[in-house]
Amino acid sequence: MNDNACKVYSDAFFSLCCEEDESGLKDRLEELTELGKIFSENPKFAKLMATPTVPLEEKLSFIGDIAKAGGVSSLTENLLCVLTEKGRMSCFGGIVKRFRELYNDKFKLAEITVTTSSPLSEEMKNNIAQKMSKVIGKTVTINERLDKTIIGGIIIDYGSRRYDGSVKARLNELSKELGSVIA
Repeated sequence: MNDNACKVYSDAFFSLCCEEDESGLKDRLEELTELGKIFSENPKFAKLMATPTVPLEEKLSFIGDIAKAGGVSSLTENLLCVLTEKGRMSCFGGIVKRFRELYNDKFKLAEITVTTSSPLSEEMKNNIAQKMSKVIGKTVTINERLDKTIIGGIIIDYGSRRYDGSVKARLNELSKELGSVIA
C-alpha cells in the first residue's frame, strides 16, 4: 500500500464530499468503515480485485453489485470504481483511516483507546471522556479494549501519546528502581 496514494485519494474524496454534501460526511464515514470491515473480512475479494486476468468490466460489475446490495452512495461507489480502474483497491484501508482523521479534525473530535483489565461502567466512560476532552480540547469518543495482563488501572492512548496508569506499568517501574538500588 502506498501511503502517499492513500492520502491523495482520501483528501480528494473528503474535499468532494464536503463540496457535494457536507451534512452527509458522517454517512460517508460510516459507509467507508463498513466497507473496510467487509473487505478485510473477505481477503479473497481483495485478491480478486488485484488479479490482472480478471477484466476491468467484471471488477466494476462487482463494485456495482456491492454498492447496490449495500445501499452505498454514488460518491462512495464512484470512489470504489476509480480505485478499481487505477488498480488502487489496496489503498482502501489507508483511505478509510485518513478520511476518519480528516472528519475528526473538521468536527473537533478525538478518538481515544482506553485499555483496562475489566469492562468500564458508563459512568466511568463518561468521566474519562469529560476529563480527556478538557486535556485534548476536543469532543472525545472512547474505544474500549480489555487486557487482563495490565492487572488493574488504566491505559489511555491518543494519537502518539500514551497515559499509562496500569498496575503492570507501576510494577515495572518499581522493579527498575529496586534493581538500580540493589545493583
